[in-house]
Amino acid sequence: MDRDLPSLMPKARDAQHLTVLRYFHEVARTGSIREAGDNLNVASSAISRQISKLEAEVGEVLFERLPRGMKLTAAGEIYSEYVVDSLLALRRLGSEIQQLRNMKRGTVRIAAIEGMIGSFLSPLVSAFRQEYPEINFQLLVASAADVTTQLLSGTADIGLAFNAPALDKIEYRLRIKDPVMAIMAPSYKLSTVEQFELREIAKCPIAIPVTTFGIRNLIDQACRESKVPMVPTLETNSIEALRAFAKNRDGISLLHTYAVRKELENGELIARPIRSAALTGGTIDLCVLSERLLPVAAKEFLTLAEEKLTGAYSI
Repeated sequence: MDRDLPSLMPKARDAQHLTVLRYFHEVARTGSIREAGDNLNVASSAISRQISKLEAEVGEVLFERLPRGMKLTAAGEIYSEYVVDSLLALRRLGSEIQQLRNMKRGTVRIAAIEGMIGSFLSPLVSAFRQEYPEINFQLLVASAADVTTQLLSGTADIGLAFNAPALDKIEYRLRIKDPVMAIMAPSYKLSTVEQFELREIAKCPIAIPVTTFGIRNLIDQACRESKVPMVPTLETNSIEALRAFAKNRDGISLLHTYAVRKELENGELIARPIRSAALTGGTIDLCVLSERLLPVAAKEFLTLAEEKLTGAYSI
């Protein structure tokens, strides 16, 4: 590409072009014209025509046409960043106008790990809607890595993850220490042990998350540092399955404490520390896309989330 970026940017004041931007974004997100058409309820042929027209307008090929879908070219990657920024700015503008009209309506989009849904987010959403009943929510359950992906793509306003990956474009509004611990039933045979060595844990029936989870990254790091191999009895992408494994006295689940906060409080489960620098370094991360101005409703909810997490933990 030998032209500068501004020359590639169309005049966004054209309402028709804003529709084309949405077509482009959905094709880039899904990697498929057909899937984009299904999601937008628009004929695939119409989307294909508009993408071709857009490429002619900017004078660059934005997608590679592959047998199994569409892939952004280098020019398309640059253009995609512009499109995401433009659509997010328009969404925020609409939210601001609604606030000026005192309508108090809007949608807050959250991507969060499963372990924070029942114990934290669900009660928080309920409390928020009592004060702002016209606010709607979209809640996406995702792995720690996918939480940041949702933020980067503009699919989510707020992310909540355990040990989220460090990325330049992600701002961590709050990072709260929450170590990975040995979770078990109070009547489990090893419940009297006050603190475990990792090698002791490895000899037990254990349940751990799959590799896309932030918890698992810490577990694998701890095993490498201690040179302790770990063969799980249960490996799952379900936090509920990990809770059940411990409740049923099948063995020990490795989880951060907020994922089982309710069970710890009512005595269904107990938590025991594990002697490992990696496992004690876990954090719950409340994050947003850096330098992005959030819609009004999302900004209010983020403030509430910060307050509640700060109150629940010592920072």
